[in-house]
Amino acid sequence: MSGKAVGHRKSRIGAEGQFWAAARLLDDAGSNRPARHRVEQQRSPIPVGRVGALAVSLGIGLAVAHAATGVAAASEGETESSVTSAGSTTQDTDAPRAGKIRGAKRSTDTKAETDADSATTADDETAAGPRRWHARFEGPRRAKDADVDESRDTDVVTAGTEQSADSDEVAVSPVTTAPRKRLFARVPDPAPQTAPAEVVSLQAPAATEKATALSDTLSDTTTPASSPVDDALLAYVRRLITHTLFNKTPVVRSVTTEQIVTGQVVIRIDAYDPNDDPLTYTIEQPASGGVVVRNPLDGSFLYTPTTPVIGNPRPVEFTVVVSDSSVDLPGLLGLLHTVARVIGLAQADTYRQTVAFTVDPLVQLPPSLLATPALPYVVKSDPVKLLSAAAIVDPDSTQLQSITVSIAAGKQIGDVLGYTAPSGSVITPVFTDDNRTVTLSGLASLADYEAALKAITFSATKLGLATRAIEITLTDEQGVENLVPAGVLLLLLPAIQFPPSLFAVGGGPFRLGGDPVKLLSIAEITDADSSSLQSVTVSLGAGKQTGDALSYTAPDGSQITASFSDDNRSVTLTGPVTLAEFEAALKDITFSATQLGLGLRTVNVTLTDTDGNDSLLPATVAMGVLPAIVVELPLTVTPLGTPIHTIGKPPVKLISSVLIANADGGNLSGATIVIGPGRLSGDTLTYTAPAGSTIQVSRPNDWTIELTGLASVEQYTAALQAISFSATQVGLTRSVTISVTEEDGDTSPVPGVVFANTIAPVRPLLTVLSLPATYTLGKSGVKVAANVEIGDLDSTVLTGATVKISGGRQAGDLLSFAPIDGNPVSATWNGTDTLTFTGTATLAQYEAALEAVTFTATGGAGLLDTRTVTIDVVDDSGVGTLLPATVLVGVKNPDRPTIATVGATFVKVGNTVKPITSATILDTDSTMLTGASVAITAGLRSGDTLGYNAINGNPVTAVYNTSTGVLTLSGTATIAQYKQALEAVTFKATQLGVLPTRTITVNVVDDSNLSALVAGLVLTTVSLI
Repeated sequence: MSGKAVGHRKSRIGAEGQFWAAARLLDDAGSNRPARHRVEQQRSPIPVGRVGALAVSLGIGLAVAHAATGVAAASEGETESSVTSAGSTTQDTDAPRAGKIRGAKRSTDTKAETDADSATTADDETAAGPRRWHARFEGPRRAKDADVDESRDTDVVTAGTEQSADSDEVAVSPVTTAPRKRLFARVPDPAPQTAPAEVVSLQAPAATEKATALSDTLSDTTTPASSPVDDALLAYVRRLITHTLFNKTPVVRSVTTEQIVTGQVVIRIDAYDPNDDPLTYTIEQPASGGVVVRNPLDGSFLYTPTTPVIGNPRPVEFTVVVSDSSVDLPGLLGLLHTVARVIGLAQADTYRQTVAFTVDPLVQLPPSLLATPALPYVVKSDPVKLLSAAAIVDPDSTQLQSITVSIAAGKQIGDVLGYTAPSGSVITPVFTDDNRTVTLSGLASLADYEAALKAITFSATKLGLATRAIEITLTDEQGVENLVPAGVLLLLLPAIQFPPSLFAVGGGPFRLGGDPVKLLSIAEITDADSSSLQSVTVSLGAGKQTGDALSYTAPDGSQITASFSDDNRSVTLTGPVTLAEFEAALKDITFSATQLGLGLRTVNVTLTDTDGNDSLLPATVAMGVLPAIVVELPLTVTPLGTPIHTIGKPPVKLISSVLIANADGGNLSGATIVIGPGRLSGDTLTYTAPAGSTIQVSRPNDWTIELTGLASVEQYTAALQAISFSATQVGLTRSVTISVTEEDGDTSPVPGVVFANTIAPVRPLLTVLSLPATYTLGKSGVKVAANVEIGDLDSTVLTGATVKISGGRQAGDLLSFAPIDGNPVSATWNGTDTLTFTGTATLAQYEAALEAVTFTATGGAGLLDTRTVTIDVVDDSGVGTLLPATVLVGVKNPDRPTIATVGATFVKVGNTVKPITSATILDTDSTMLTGASVAITAGLRSGDTLGYNAINGNPVTAVYNTSTGVLTLSGTATIAQYKQALEAVTFKATQLGVLPTRTITVNVVDDSNLSALVAGLVLTTVSLI
């Protein structure tokens, strides 16, 4: 039907009064009935085609057909006009007709009306649709001034009859029923033209047989006129039919997101329905937290994080269900809709759109480092740890991606940073600036990077300004660096350049004509700051004669090379090798001579260590030269040793080497070792027999050892070197004498003497580098000292430690220790206040053991109830620290959890809904919960049910009490698991109730059996639709 304003109502043949015949609505239904007016009408938009036919098949097509009332459209501003068709010329309404029109009168306004109609027709021609209608003229033209009946209503002209009238009536030509002609003729007109006024009849193309039959069937002259109510109802029926059988799924064109300055995200979903059905949106809230709501003003969605996003970006994903099923299809329609969907005729009512985006953090906090340097470094000494303690803090990150450590100020050539990766570490180092800068990289935890920092070492060859400024830059996982690089100041001490020294005893004597003899019988090298030498030079001094010669043959595998002077009276041994290797090399040099001379040669030995330091004075020994006659020399014993025993430490070797000369047959039968002058109570000599030795040992007392049995000089030499010395008191130097006996019973006339000394032990140093711990009643124990550093200048092992509650102790306080795999340290609790560690272990092992001590309490919480804990260690000398370390441990009551819920749902009676859209649970001192409750606290009606289906992998279970309306959840689980369980709770109502809104409260219980002080609250409204 035309969308123009109603101008004239057209009478239809076969219908009484102003009623329309259903046959007129069909495309091919028509007749040769006369018509008074021609209607400007596009027939195709009338919804009687496929949809109408389908409606007829469902029993309601007749109503659809009769609802389409034909209306002639007039141009705006006209009161009366002739009917024109698109594409045809305007005709005068006063032209002669083929029949009579009763009561027709002339009017002086006819011409004006005709002109107006012509103008209207011209306008309509431009806007007309593709289907064009025109009138065929069948009689003589009527005079222009013919009267036209001003009435809008006309009498019905009956087919095949003539109606009587006065002189003004126009006879209507009979209309036969066969063949039938259209009421409106669809004849395309090439161009608008003005036709002469004449009597016309409106004619349509001939109808098909099928359309004619259907037109006769639908024609009903008793059909009443439609009303707006009927039109609305029929439109609803049409939509119901379309949705039932031909529904199309809603389409989402695009999804866009935009984060605003508040940290919220605006989501815009561009969706439409191909059937033009109204769309509804259902939001499935994100599992990661936060709330999504729809803005009713512009249709956008707004995501609000439950907690502000800081540090890491937060991924968010939720689902919007777009639906065109705004009505429920009852009974047969619902069944038909299901069948149509199964066979593919109708599509799904809903479309699930997943929305995923990442919320950028509002702020990213930088990491920070608290570090302390190691003890002062002695230049040219072995590398030491750069840091003794390192604590990294980052409020919004749990990982770092890199740390750069560099020597910033005071650096010198020769400064070196080293790194040995801890076991299992994924952090890799990169060195630059001649090893004065190291960058540790790799995504790892803060603890891993703390361990890596403490694995960095430092060494230097120059003192410089005696300090090095160390700069440390941290970069967290978001790429945020610490605002100001952390800095520590490392102190350096000058290297104490101790020259090497040699204690030597000459060999021989050499008998002219005999075999070469060893030049030195004893060679002991010492160097306080070097463990190796670069070279040793041996030369003959005073008394040397032509024919004197030195020789050296290097043992297999030796790295020492020898170079001789032209006359072989000087030899230089070159390394570098250890002190012990040079000692062996010196004792391998031999001497020979061809002349007696003065019977004595002096030998000078000069040492050079790896630092380039020469011995202050050459070591000088004498070598005797005897004539070629046999002279029996007395038995001599020359021991070498400077034992220094630290009180409390293990015994030390009494003799480092010994020379026994002139023994008959090269054998001995006994030896006696006695502590003489200076001896104190507690002084002790001990003996550990060398492997394979046949020498017997006896101990008359603690300070005397007697060796007996016939054995070679070499065996007695080894036995004497196996004697050790120890003391329990610091005193004056002890003199230890050594006498040996030959096979024939002769004893050395002069005993050898060794001087032993004692010193007091150095106490260990203990430092705790951690903040005071706080224990929460009812929770797991807290570490008393998270970072412990132990140092000892004269010990590498400890034998014990104690951790004691020295202040503020209350009943129920407990210190605990769990054994560590591979750590020999064990601990016992005395039941009151002291945890005692035992076992010989390294400093590092005791550090790990002390850091593992935990504290628990059963009461005494409060600011004034802080416990004071002291820590002490005992080294292998049996001495503890001069000042034990002290730490504080606070005790507090557990904190209550907090819960915040979001939910304002609507549910139809009998349907199920999840009332808790989002639940946010926080607990400052708990990561686990033991229970929760969901209760209908207001509006509870019989039939209301709260339900919960167990989630795979989630230990939470639930029980519902129908009388109280309380759903009780139980099971020890994480906060995240309880959040998941609460958001899975369902609600169902079987009746509306006096108050349709149900108030549901939500609470949780943590592992301290405390519930939230303020419960969460959600509202669910029950409706009938």
